[in-house]
Amino acid sequence: MASPILVRYQISLQSNKLKAIFAGFAVFGVACLLALKPAPPGPEPKYKAIGILAFSSPPPTTTQTAQTLQEQARGGVSEELLLADRVISTVAEQIDIKPEQLIKRIDIELPSQGDDEKEGGTSAIEVVYTDKNPERANAAIKLLVTEMTAQSRLVNTSRLRAQIEALQTRAAIAQEELKVAERQFYDFMSREGSSLASLQDGSLLTGITASEQQQREVQLQIDGISAQIRSLSEQLGLTTAQAHVAAALSADPIIANIRVQLMQNETQLQMQGETLRPEHPTMAGLLRSQAAFEQLLVERANEVIGNDNVFQAVPSQIRRDSSLDPTRQQLANRMVELKSQQDALAQQLATLQGTENELRRSYETSPTKQLEKARLQQELQLKQTFFNNIQGALVDAESAEAETVGSLTIAQPPIVTDATPEVAEPMNPIILIGGGFVGSIVIANAVLLVLGILDPHAYVAKELQAAFDEREVAVLGELPHLYPPAWASELPILLGENAGYLSTYELFRSNLRRFAPKTLRTVQIVSVGEQEGKSLVAYNLAIASAQAGKRTLLVEADLRSPSHVGSYHLDVDPDAKAEPLSYYSSHDCIRLVPDIANLYVVPSPGPQHKAAAILESSELKRLLEDARQRFDLVVVDTPALSTCNDAFLLQSLTDGMVW
Repeated sequence: MASPILVRYQISLQSNKLKAIFAGFAVFGVACLLALKPAPPGPEPKYKAIGILAFSSPPPTTTQTAQTLQEQARGGVSEELLLADRVISTVAEQIDIKPEQLIKRIDIELPSQGDDEKEGGTSAIEVVYTDKNPERANAAIKLLVTEMTAQSRLVNTSRLRAQIEALQTRAAIAQEELKVAERQFYDFMSREGSSLASLQDGSLLTGITASEQQQREVQLQIDGISAQIRSLSEQLGLTTAQAHVAAALSADPIIANIRVQLMQNETQLQMQGETLRPEHPTMAGLLRSQAAFEQLLVERANEVIGNDNVFQAVPSQIRRDSSLDPTRQQLANRMVELKSQQDALAQQLATLQGTENELRRSYETSPTKQLEKARLQQELQLKQTFFNNIQGALVDAESAEAETVGSLTIAQPPIVTDATPEVAEPMNPIILIGGGFVGSIVIANAVLLVLGILDPHAYVAKELQAAFDEREVAVLGELPHLYPPAWASELPILLGENAGYLSTYELFRSNLRRFAPKTLRTVQIVSVGEQEGKSLVAYNLAIASAQAGKRTLLVEADLRSPSHVGSYHLDVDPDAKAEPLSYYSSHDCIRLVPDIANLYVVPSPGPQHKAAAILESSELKRLLEDARQRFDLVVVDTPALSTCNDAFLLQSLTDGMVW
């Protein structure tokens, strides 16, 4: 059996030979065009001027800033620095060339960071300039290396000046911050210095102790006076406020005189009241005098006492409070004096307590004040140190300005070399044409092989079997090609020279019986497209079944095509095409095939214009139902599914389909 790739190549050769020929001719044509193409002209002369720059050894310096600047300059050399606008414009003006063209002709190779330093402690920087004119190339490279060294010195100077300006700006800011820190520290010491000093010399604790001792002494005096006041209050039966009122009223002579007159008037009222009625003029006069004296008594009492919210100016109350004898007046006055002393001592005690609380608060806040003092003092020291450092750096940078030099120097004089590229000789045209011919053959065969491999159709039994296995489709048999009959309208059947292939169809029939249900009587033979061998399989399956001793009926249900019963040496009833329903209603449509026992056939009356109506008719349905009872196997040949759906119309009348 031939290889699948070889089979696909042969099939691709038949279907894609024009594409392969076109691809081959295309390759051969390209080779011919390349062979006939004239040789390109020689390259223009080109000269390369090379200049070597090196890092200069730093001179002795007296400032740290100059040394640091030189170290930074060695690591800060870049292509952008060397090709600054000043360098490009100066050189371009000297050699009369545009700056854009000058930049394109310059190539700079900087030393890598991992390179070891060369002899003399320098690393080389290669500057290359390319031009057609050797004199201009030499002049350009000399100007370039000279201006680049000058640019290095200018960059170092500008860096130092920028550093000086930054230090000056920072120094001004640091000075302001230092002034703020000093002012905060001085303000704090002016406000809290005395309290911190008293804490340090112990006077604060001494003041607290003395205040506590004075409070105890004053409290003892207050307690003694309170005891005397309570004793006098018990003796007089008066409170301190009442004793004050009684002493004042008893000591007033006017009140005493009014009391005497009031008592005399009351005596007259009592004496006259025994003989006179209240309406008597004498009684009325005495009553008026009584009221006048009482009114005078109240007014005088208010003048003496005033409004103290304790004394009530009522005549009876005034007469009672103003009736103290001299001894009781002396006791009341003593009681008032003691009360005044008690109030004075209480005020003194409150003052001492306030002083103590203030001292204690000052003592309690003293740690916070000490911490605040330490913080402000430390901040002041830091600001002072920072300002001093900036001032030192500024002085150092200003001194280093006079020591600034360039970091690059010319290591060796520039040289100019011829860099005209060499052009390879063109290939021999004969070799190109021969290679194109061989390549066209290879490409043509490759196109055929690739198109054959990419063809989605299956051409080998192994490919078909693999496709069916992947989709879990049962393969009933692999049928061979049969020898064609003498007439083109007939089908090749298992008779004559094709009889030797009966065994393959017998295997196909047995597999069909094995995989199908036991009730299988009617089977359709269908295909997706036309000319796929569907009718051939149906005819030969019927022959294989009949020769196996089974009563077999072949029904030609392809009513859209002519009948093939000529292959069985039979003719179609001429009246069947005109009356197809009558044709199927009679049992005469079932014909016995000559020369093949047990084989019957129902020829197709096609082609018919109303094939679907005939297939759905009751006559054809009764025919198939009757055939199911009379025959062991009924093979139904139906049209291709790509042309119509007749096979699905008969699906309900059959037991299965074979694709």
